[in-house]
Amino acid sequence: MGFKCDSGQLNQSEELAQLVSKQVHEDGLFPTQCPGLVVSRTSVPMQRTPMPYQPSLCIVVQGQKRIFVGPDTYTYNPLNHLIVPLAMPLEMEISQASATNPMLGLGLELDLKMIADLLISMDEPIPDEEAAMKCPKAIFVSPTTSHIQDGLIRLLKLLDNPTDLRVLGPAITKEIFYRLLQSEQGGHLRQLVQSGSNGHRIAGLVRFLNANFGEKLTIEDIATQAGMSPSSLHQKFRDVTGLSPLQYLKRIRLHNARAAMVEKGLNAREAGYRVGYGNPSQFSREFKRMFGVPPGQMVKNLLD
Repeated sequence: MGFKCDSGQLNQSEELAQLVSKQVHEDGLFPTQCPGLVVSRTSVPMQRTPMPYQPSLCIVVQGQKRIFVGPDTYTYNPLNHLIVPLAMPLEMEISQASATNPMLGLGLELDLKMIADLLISMDEPIPDEEAAMKCPKAIFVSPTTSHIQDGLIRLLKLLDNPTDLRVLGPAITKEIFYRLLQSEQGGHLRQLVQSGSNGHRIAGLVRFLNANFGEKLTIEDIATQAGMSPSSLHQKFRDVTGLSPLQYLKRIRLHNARAAMVEKGLNAREAGYRVGYGNPSQFSREFKRMFGVPPGQMVKNLLD
């Protein structure tokens, strides 16, 4: 797979690829013994498809991915990484992958409380009024620094020794978060976890929507929860997520309905009601628009 460079030594990107390859022997997404750390392999390109993301640092160590949200496209590969600080209903495409050079990736769940505590330890200044009013995007791509790669290499190496992982893993994870805050777009991450900023308010609202997606929520209900007018909420929420609040709510409802059918065996009507759809026909139309097939056909395809 071409891990060795001319000198016979591994550079950081190649070493990361080798370490991830050791953990995955078939295509799929797999948890590791390190809490919050997953690894993945894909041997064929994947067309653009809806995919929910949890707050995470996403690294492609071999191959290339594209992420789509609203009108924006984010491409990342071994030279850069993707940060998704909030739960986001995205669309993903694997643009470079083959049997001989599969896409290899890893994801590290972001502990937002730990990151907020790090900011306090770093003695970050309280944002001024102008900075606090800004709404950074909830997804961004940055160059992967040697510090970040080094931390990930050391974390992956701990997987061979459960005791080392238990004792040393949390400190290395914290170090990686610290390096993210110092990276090119660390300011975006700061704004989303720093209390008092508009980005932090939208982040809280995203958590509220994910916890209450099955409720009958109007834009007025959501605006009241956010403490904003509907028009102000609409603009600030779109600035951060690339979606309107109701578009976001619809997407997480549909993702959760799909999960309920796949993982819990619910039929389409039951799944639709569980996520807040009172009209089965509307649920079926919107499900097909998002996933390309009606809910019943999706379940049948999985069973076949």
